Amino acid sequence: MTNLFVAVESGGSGAAVPIILLVVALIGFAVAYFVVGPGKNRQGPKRHGDIPLSMRPYHSDEELETTGMERAMAWGVAFAVFSALFLPLYWVIEPNRIAERNNDFYEQDVAAGRQLFQDACASCHGVDLGGGSAPNPDAEIAAPWPAPALNNIVARYEDSEVVEDPYELIMMTLENGRPGTPMPAFSVGAGGQYSDNQLNQVAAYILSIQTGEVPEVDAQAFVGRSGEDLFADHCARCHGADGQGVVGPTLQNLYERYGVGEGDDPEEGREVARQAILQGRYVPGFAPMPSFRQVLSEDAIEAVIDHIESFQTTGGPRYGQIGGPPAAEGDDQ
Repeated sequence: MTNLFVAVESGGSGAAVPIILLVVALIGFAVAYFVVGPGKNRQGPKRHGDIPLSMRPYHSDEELETTGMERAMAWGVAFAVFSALFLPLYWVIEPNRIAERNNDFYEQDVAAGRQLFQDACASCHGVDLGGGSAPNPDAEIAAPWPAPALNNIVARYEDSEVVEDPYELIMMTLENGRPGTPMPAFSVGAGGQYSDNQLNQVAAYILSIQTGEVPEVDAQAFVGRSGEDLFADHCARCHGADGQGVVGPTLQNLYERYGVGEGDDPEEGREVARQAILQGRYVPGFAPMPSFRQVLSEDAIEAVIDHIESFQTTGGPRYGQIGGPPAAEGDDQ
């Protein structure tokens, strides 16, 4: 019954409820005690002076079988009334008490996560999680590396076939980072400086301020843009300027890896590329390739696929990247 007093220590509007229930149950116990229990017609204890307990006279057989038994049964009734009142009422309020404590812990985690985010993440992803940029890991490239907005991550992956739980995505990215990008690993186990609890606090903060707003794709912004330009802007930083593979896999033999050879219908290969661009890709243990559904228009996606198709070759490495994970057997990327 020690949990009864936890709510009192934590404070809050429901803190006094268990004590009120305890008082009500004790009142019921007292009523049962004096109405039908041992307190009824009580005349006070017998005085035996200095006679040791082991030598004091005990109840006679007649008393044991009458008043003694009645007292024992009356005590049983009193305790039964107490239990019948207190225990059910206490467990009726227990779920709400636990929920209030969980809310208290959640609010503490969000507050701590807010500070951790401002210290470690805001410089790239923005103070309001609206997105930003980071220095390009390639010192020869002056253009900054874009850092995505995090305040709409739930909405962005709502219909994803790759990411089922945004929380797991956030935690996986925080723990392991994104090899080959400016996103470092933050978990102690991966060489970072934050504990699992601290990373959970950051994830709690990110999920606590979701706007649910995903900007509409401005199709006019891509009018006149070539697939080569779009590939350079959105794909080359992971797949290489020529599709040779850097962080992500090589795309130069994408069609061949999926069984599309010369003379075959290229639409099969295009569909593979199209699904990867729309849904992203998942590599167990590593942050997945994001979806570009809310980034590129349909025409822009087709232009990018045209460019990918233009440099298809046969042979070559299956997974040509620097610092990324090897492709698992049977898991074409």
